[in-house]
Amino acid sequence: ALWHLACAHLELLEADDECVGRDAEGGCTLEAIQVRAGRSAGPGESDDANETGNETLGTVYAMFTYGAVATSKSPLEDLSQPSRNFRGLRCYTETILAATRQADIAAIFETDLYHARVPTLALHWKKDSDYFPGEGRPDLPKHVEGRHGDIDHHDMRHYIDRLSHLHLNHVDVSKKDPFNLGTQFAYMAWGAYEKQKYWVSHKDVTMEQLIKKHLPHWRLVEHVQQDTLEAVDNLWLVQNSQSLDCLLAFEGTHTFEEFFRNLEGSNGGYCGFSDVHHGYADKLYWLMKLSMPKLRSSLSKCNKVMCTGHSLGGSLCEVFAACANSGRTSDEHYQIQQFSKQTPELMEPIHQKAFSRNVRA
Repeated sequence: ALWHLACAHLELLEADDECVGRDAEGGCTLEAIQVRAGRSAGPGESDDANETGNETLGTVYAMFTYGAVATSKSPLEDLSQPSRNFRGLRCYTETILAATRQADIAAIFETDLYHARVPTLALHWKKDSDYFPGEGRPDLPKHVEGRHGDIDHHDMRHYIDRLSHLHLNHVDVSKKDPFNLGTQFAYMAWGAYEKQKYWVSHKDVTMEQLIKKHLPHWRLVEHVQQDTLEAVDNLWLVQNSQSLDCLLAFEGTHTFEEFFRNLEGSNGGYCGFSDVHHGYADKLYWLMKLSMPKLRSSLSKCNKVMCTGHSLGGSLCEVFAACANSGRTSDEHYQIQQFSKQTPELMEPIHQKAFSRNVRA
């Protein structure tokens, strides 16, 4: 919602996803996706935690982001993997016109920054989307000509609708990995704002209600509200009662003070990575310093840890995952967000806390 307020002077374009054929960039073919899926483990299938002494250090198994802003002058890498590519999915919405592409304004916001190396999905409506596996396309959408930002594309309903009807090469793949997880976790990225107006019923829905309705076998096990001066931020941990995997959801921009974080640019480092967006690095530092002591015990009980977020939340997830998987145990940033991996344990469900807007925790 903040993007709409901050950028209200921009004209919204009314257009359908019209495209004559597929462009030269294309996506990968469905056959290639299936071959890759057959030889690559999905969430819940392998363990990449690092061992230090008698402690097994936790890592982020996969990230799922939606309309995230780019984070670094060089694409962040997963240093725990030989390929240096993250597992998961980075999604952004895009409308194809005759002479241009209208993309989510957040995904195209930073002029000189790149996204992480993670499979990338450009979501189109009522036609084939473009999917780039492996390292994805850290340069899209900003660094390729013919893309322009559009405010309305940032709305999470577009992500959920398009993921729910996802087609690649004229085949419905919405129920296939990793896209089915992308749809489920989109509700968590949306629900991370505590309460939303559901566009179908026009009624308010909470994070707890979204989990119950759209994530079978998942339960809310931690909810932390942290005052970072700019806002009272919410961090959520949900666990799958069958696999014992966990998903950490970061809340996106919801105050004007937080919006200006997006304008700070890349003039700092985080966890040994240079030229990381200073606003996100600083935001994550304080979130981890103040909130991780409340989350660390629960994270250690997870089989796998994944993260998600929309907008700013997606960017925080990206930087958090890069740091967690760096193995840089002597780094201050790593130390404040470090968590261990112990024997997985089913945690008790909790209810979400009272609505935090305009209330300092």
